[in-house]
Amino acid sequence: MLDTMTMSMDYALATITGTKTLTGGNLEAGEFRFGLYDSNGTLIDTKTNDASGNITFRTIPYYTAGTYSYTVKEINEQGENNVSDIEYDPSVYTVTVNVDENMDTSITYIKNGTNVDNSSESVDGISFENKMSVTAAAIDPAVKKVLNNAELQPGEFTFQLFDENNNLIDTKKNTDNGSVLFDSIIFDEVGDYNYTIKELIQMVI
Repeated sequence: MLDTMTMSMDYALATITGTKTLTGGNLEAGEFRFGLYDSNGTLIDTKTNDASGNITFRTIPYYTAGTYSYTVKEINEQGENNVSDIEYDPSVYTVTVNVDENMDTSITYIKNGTNVDNSSESVDGISFENKMSVTAAAIDPAVKKVLNNAELQPGEFTFQLFDENNNLIDTKKNTDNGSVLFDSIIFDEVGDYNYTIKELIQMVI
């Protein structure tokens, strides 16, 4: 008689995730890289952010109940001699995966601060924030008024400058040569900005 054995393999799964933000710039998919290290400090996975800033490491199976520790940190592609305009987040996260006898998992996170006392804080998840240093830029919006069949007088016509939300931000009159010079607009963040210039219609009674 041949005995048969049916083996049921119970195991647990855990996926470590995080988020990435870029202050002062537009985050692009694959722009930053992150490393997942085991308790021995061995790099076991690397992932980049998606366009929304999500970071998702590979799913890890667990076949035995216990406590498993990992470290997550951002990999500075520039190295120590960072000459880019991006300030990398130095945070290091200790991630603990607890697997109980029922193969249920729970994950806790500790963020290791950079304070002089090496203090750590318990957090809800992994979040890295990089900052882009941006040199302020400025533009001087200007238009020119042309009046046919008559002599243009200084201050004869009024023009308005609106932002992309249709908020009035400046009002100016023409000069004697027809130039309309608005105040300078300062930009300290990367992005696209839209403005509208309109002539104020004056009713003559």
